[in-house]
Amino acid sequence: MNNPPSNIRQEAMDYFAQKLPGPDEQTYISCFLSTIKMVNASILSKVEMQPIDWVPYSFLHNQYYKEVELSTLLLKATQWSLNPFVYSEVTMLNTMVWQKADLNQYFTPIFTPDRLFFQYLAITHGFLSEIRLFSLFPPNAPLENKFISALYAIEVENDRQIHIQTRLLKDMKVPLSENEKEDIINQQRLVVADLFDRLLTLVCRN
Repeated sequence: MNNPPSNIRQEAMDYFAQKLPGPDEQTYISCFLSTIKMVNASILSKVEMQPIDWVPYSFLHNQYYKEVELSTLLLKATQWSLNPFVYSEVTMLNTMVWQKADLNQYFTPIFTPDRLFFQYLAITHGFLSEIRLFSLFPPNAPLENKFISALYAIEVENDRQIHIQTRLLKDMKVPLSENEKEDIINQQRLVVADLFDRLLTLVCRN
Protein backbone atom coordinates (compact mmCIF):
# COMPACT_ATOMS: atom_id res chain seq x y z
CA MET A 1 0.00 0.00 0.00
CA ASN A 2 1.19 3.52 -0.74
CA ASN A 3 1.10 6.16 1.97
CA PRO A 4 -2.34 7.78 2.01
CA PRO A 5 -2.69 11.53 1.51
CA SER A 6 -2.92 13.75 4.58
CA ASN A 7 -6.40 15.02 3.63
CA ILE A 8 -7.97 11.55 3.62
CA ARG A 9 -10.25 12.34 6.58
CA GLN A 10 -11.81 15.27 4.78
CA GLU A 11 -12.12 13.03 1.74
CA ALA A 12 -13.91 10.46 3.91
CA MET A 13 -16.32 13.12 5.19
CA ASP A 14 -17.12 14.13 1.60
CA TYR A 15 -17.52 10.47 0.65
CA PHE A 16 -19.95 9.70 3.48
CA ALA A 17 -21.89 12.89 2.75
CA GLN A 18 -22.78 11.27 -0.58
CA LYS A 19 -23.42 7.71 0.60
CA LEU A 20 -23.60 5.79 3.83
CA PRO A 21 -21.43 2.68 4.26
CA GLY A 22 -22.60 -0.23 2.14
CA PRO A 23 -21.48 -3.87 2.49
CA ASP A 24 -17.94 -3.26 1.18
CA GLU A 25 -17.35 -0.21 3.37
CA GLN A 26 -18.92 -1.88 6.40
CA THR A 27 -16.72 -4.93 5.93
CA TYR A 28 -13.53 -2.85 5.77
CA ILE A 29 -14.50 -0.93 8.88
CA SER A 30 -15.84 -3.88 10.86
CA CYS A 31 -12.85 -6.14 10.19
CA PHE A 32 -10.42 -3.38 11.11
CA LEU A 33 -12.18 -2.30 14.31
CA SER A 34 -13.09 -5.77 15.52
CA THR A 35 -9.54 -7.01 15.01
CA ILE A 36 -8.17 -4.17 17.13
CA LYS A 37 -10.77 -4.73 19.84
CA MET A 38 -10.41 -8.50 20.00
CA VAL A 39 -6.60 -8.33 20.04
CA ASN A 40 -6.81 -5.81 22.87
CA ALA A 41 -9.29 -8.03 24.71
CA SER A 42 -6.87 -10.94 24.39
CA ILE A 43 -4.06 -8.84 25.85
CA LEU A 44 -6.30 -7.54 28.62
CA SER A 45 -7.50 -11.02 29.57
CA LYS A 46 -4.20 -11.70 31.33
CA VAL A 47 -4.95 -8.85 33.75
CA GLU A 48 -7.38 -11.18 35.55
CA MET A 49 -4.50 -13.46 36.59
CA GLN A 50 -1.92 -10.84 37.58
CA PRO A 51 -1.22 -8.82 40.72
CA ILE A 52 -1.89 -5.22 39.78
CA ASP A 53 -2.93 -2.10 41.69
CA TRP A 54 -6.68 -1.70 42.10
CA VAL A 55 -7.23 1.48 40.07
CA PRO A 56 -5.54 0.25 36.86
CA TYR A 57 -6.97 -3.24 37.41
CA SER A 58 -10.57 -2.00 37.69
CA PHE A 59 -10.18 0.13 34.57
CA LEU A 60 -8.50 -2.60 32.48
CA HIS A 61 -10.97 -5.21 33.76
CA ASN A 62 -13.87 -3.05 32.60
CA GLN A 63 -12.18 -2.30 29.29
CA TYR A 64 -11.67 -6.02 28.66
CA TYR A 65 -15.39 -6.77 28.84
CA LYS A 66 -16.33 -3.64 26.88
CA GLU A 67 -13.97 -4.55 24.04
CA VAL A 68 -15.61 -7.98 23.69
CA GLU A 69 -19.12 -6.54 23.97
CA LEU A 70 -18.59 -3.78 21.40
CA SER A 71 -16.77 -6.02 18.94
CA THR A 72 -19.65 -8.51 19.10
CA LEU A 73 -22.18 -5.71 18.62
CA LEU A 74 -20.33 -4.39 15.56
CA LEU A 75 -19.96 -7.81 13.95
CA LYS A 76 -23.69 -8.45 14.42
CA ALA A 77 -24.58 -5.07 12.87
CA THR A 78 -22.38 -5.47 9.77
CA GLN A 79 -23.68 -6.10 6.28
CA TRP A 80 -20.92 -8.33 4.96
CA SER A 81 -19.44 -7.90 1.49
CA LEU A 82 -19.57 -10.62 -1.13
CA ASN A 83 -16.41 -9.27 -2.77
CA PRO A 84 -13.38 -11.48 -1.94
CA PHE A 85 -10.96 -8.65 -2.76
CA VAL A 86 -12.35 -6.62 0.14
CA TYR A 87 -11.33 -9.37 2.57
CA SER A 88 -7.93 -9.70 0.94
CA GLU A 89 -7.25 -5.98 1.29
CA VAL A 90 -8.46 -5.68 4.86
CA THR A 91 -6.41 -8.75 5.81
CA MET A 92 -3.32 -6.95 4.51
CA LEU A 93 -4.26 -3.88 6.53
CA ASN A 94 -4.82 -5.91 9.70
CA THR A 95 -1.42 -7.56 9.22
CA MET A 96 0.01 -4.06 9.08
CA VAL A 97 -1.79 -3.24 12.35
CA TRP A 98 0.02 -6.11 14.06
CA GLN A 99 3.37 -5.06 12.60
CA LYS A 100 3.25 -1.27 13.00
CA ALA A 101 1.67 -1.36 16.46
CA ASP A 102 4.02 -4.24 17.41
CA LEU A 103 1.17 -5.97 19.22
CA ASN A 104 2.95 -9.30 19.74
CA GLN A 105 5.20 -7.81 22.41
CA TYR A 106 2.26 -7.26 24.77
CA PHE A 107 1.14 -10.90 24.96
CA THR A 108 3.96 -12.66 26.78
CA PRO A 109 5.19 -10.50 29.67
CA ILE A 110 3.18 -9.86 32.78
CA PHE A 111 2.05 -6.28 33.26
CA THR A 112 4.31 -4.30 35.58
CA PRO A 113 4.68 -0.50 35.85
CA ASP A 114 7.48 -0.25 33.29
CA ARG A 115 8.14 1.16 29.82
CA LEU A 116 6.38 -1.71 28.01
CA PHE A 117 3.20 -1.29 30.03
CA PHE A 118 3.29 2.46 29.39
CA GLN A 119 3.71 1.81 25.64
CA TYR A 120 0.71 -0.51 25.76
CA LEU A 121 -1.42 2.12 27.49
CA ALA A 122 -0.26 4.69 24.93
CA ILE A 123 -1.12 2.54 21.89
CA THR A 124 -4.56 1.71 23.28
CA HIS A 125 -5.09 5.40 24.06
CA GLY A 126 -4.25 6.04 20.41
CA PHE A 127 -6.81 3.46 19.29
CA LEU A 128 -9.46 5.15 21.41
CA SER A 129 -8.66 8.73 20.45
CA GLU A 130 -7.57 8.55 16.80
CA ILE A 131 -10.07 6.09 15.30
CA ARG A 132 -13.14 8.32 15.07
CA LEU A 133 -15.54 7.11 12.40
CA PHE A 134 -18.87 8.44 13.57
CA SER A 135 -17.64 12.04 13.37
CA LEU A 136 -16.97 11.51 9.64
CA PHE A 137 -20.67 10.95 8.95
CA PRO A 138 -23.04 13.84 8.18
CA PRO A 139 -25.07 15.23 11.13
CA ASN A 140 -28.24 13.64 9.75
CA ALA A 141 -26.77 10.12 9.60
CA PRO A 142 -29.62 7.82 10.67
CA LEU A 143 -29.05 6.25 14.08
CA GLU A 144 -31.74 3.71 13.24
CA ASN A 145 -29.18 2.23 10.81
CA LYS A 146 -27.80 -0.59 12.96
CA PHE A 147 -24.21 -0.26 11.66
CA ILE A 148 -24.09 3.47 12.31
CA SER A 149 -25.73 2.90 15.69
CA ALA A 150 -23.01 0.38 16.57
CA LEU A 151 -20.26 2.83 15.59
CA TYR A 152 -21.94 5.50 17.71
CA ALA A 153 -22.04 3.17 20.72
CA ILE A 154 -18.35 2.40 20.25
CA GLU A 155 -17.37 6.05 20.16
CA VAL A 156 -19.49 6.96 23.20
CA GLU A 157 -17.71 4.25 25.15
CA ASN A 158 -14.32 5.32 23.72
CA ASP A 159 -14.94 8.87 24.97
CA ARG A 160 -15.60 7.53 28.46
CA GLN A 161 -12.49 5.36 28.46
CA ILE A 162 -10.19 8.06 27.06
CA HIS A 163 -10.54 10.19 30.19
CA ILE A 164 -9.62 7.29 32.47
CA GLN A 165 -6.75 6.14 30.26
CA THR A 166 -5.37 9.69 30.05
CA ARG A 167 -5.33 9.78 33.84
CA LEU A 168 -3.46 6.46 33.99
CA LEU A 169 -0.86 7.72 31.52
CA LYS A 170 -0.43 10.88 33.53
CA ASP A 171 -0.43 9.47 37.06
CA MET A 172 1.11 6.00 36.74
CA LYS A 173 4.55 5.83 38.35
CA VAL A 174 6.97 4.43 35.77
CA PRO A 175 10.76 4.85 35.40
CA LEU A 176 10.35 7.38 32.57
CA SER A 177 10.87 11.11 32.37
CA GLU A 178 8.01 13.37 31.34
CA ASN A 179 9.68 13.92 27.97
CA GLU A 180 10.01 10.18 27.42
CA LYS A 181 6.35 9.69 28.28
CA GLU A 182 5.33 12.45 25.88
CA ASP A 183 7.48 10.96 23.09
CA ILE A 184 5.95 7.49 23.56
CA ILE A 185 2.39 8.86 23.52
CA ASN A 186 3.05 10.90 20.38
CA GLN A 187 4.78 8.03 18.58
CA GLN A 188 1.96 5.61 19.33
CA ARG A 189 -0.66 8.18 18.31
CA LEU A 190 1.07 8.68 14.95
CA VAL A 191 1.17 4.91 14.38
CA VAL A 192 -2.60 4.66 14.95
CA ALA A 193 -3.34 7.77 12.89
CA ASP A 194 -1.45 6.28 9.94
CA LEU A 195 -3.33 2.98 10.21
CA PHE A 196 -6.68 4.76 10.43
CA ASP A 197 -5.85 6.86 7.36
CA ARG A 198 -5.01 3.65 5.50
CA LEU A 199 -8.40 2.22 6.43
CA LEU A 200 -10.14 5.35 5.14
CA THR A 201 -8.13 5.14 1.93
CA LEU A 202 -9.48 1.62 1.35
CA VAL A 203 -13.03 2.70 2.17
CA CYS A 204 -13.03 5.79 -0.06
CA ARG A 205 -11.05 4.47 -3.02
CA ASN A 206 -12.77 1.15 -3.65
